[in-house]
Amino acid sequence: MPVSMDCILCLLRQSLEAARFASSDTKIHQAVIQNGMEKVLQFGLETPPPVIGQQIHRIIRELTNNPDPYAKEKKRFNIAMLEQYDALKKRIQEADDSFDSAVRIAIAGNIIDFALGNLDQNHVNDVIEKAIHQPINGSMNDLKEAVQKAETIFYLADNSGEIVCDRLMIELLLSETYRKKIVLGVRGKPIINDATAQDADFVGLSRIVPVIDNGNDGLGVMLEQCSPEFLDHFQNADLIIAKGLANYETLIENNLDIKPKKIAFLFKAKCPFISDYASAKLGDLVIRIV
Repeated sequence: MPVSMDCILCLLRQSLEAARFASSDTKIHQAVIQNGMEKVLQFGLETPPPVIGQQIHRIIRELTNNPDPYAKEKKRFNIAMLEQYDALKKRIQEADDSFDSAVRIAIAGNIIDFALGNLDQNHVNDVIEKAIHQPINGSMNDLKEAVQKAETIFYLADNSGEIVCDRLMIELLLSETYRKKIVLGVRGKPIINDATAQDADFVGLSRIVPVIDNGNDGLGVMLEQCSPEFLDHFQNADLIIAKGLANYETLIENNLDIKPKKIAFLFKAKCPFISDYASAKLGDLVIRIV
């Protein structure tokens, strides 16, 4: 996936925000922006945004000596979403179509993305509430059919906070209705507010499914950097459910020899570039199965 000019501006904005999260030193902020612009020029406009973002966030962690600039925000949203867990679970259980409701809540949770700027819990709540009745861009029936046919599912998480919504969907897929074997994939190291094994443990997911990290600090899934264990699950699962924009960006044009049987991409269309690329409108709840 190529980079648009808007992606460049977004990457630099992310860089400055992360630097400010990590340090109050304006000299560090300036150094982050300068190094970020150099990385953009180095990689050019044919490199997927997550690849450039990985390099920029490595610079941020090095310059600030902070291994996880978003740690406090990640914990804050994990706690906030856990406080809503019981109410959301009840909503899924009482819905006319529990699968439909769980998928909508899981996709709506993808709004918890600090790569797109500051976020408050009230906005998250509004997005989830709207998602219950919002039209789906894609086929819920095709997703349900893919799930029903699969015995093993490799579920690729995206962000902290959002991972609570993923837990609700995973619990449904583990239930008597579906009885699926599920492994959860997370990031190997902190980057922005992406979910790691620590987040999966914090929200209780590690108690119900095996959790595999991808072995690297990349945004999305950069297969060439992933661990052998992660790649084994990726290649051999009957179905991969990939949450979020970064997973979509890094996997939609996978040209490596590692080919999964089927991938279901679930994400909120949060930026104009990805919306256009995915033939969606800004704000859509998107399902794409390949």
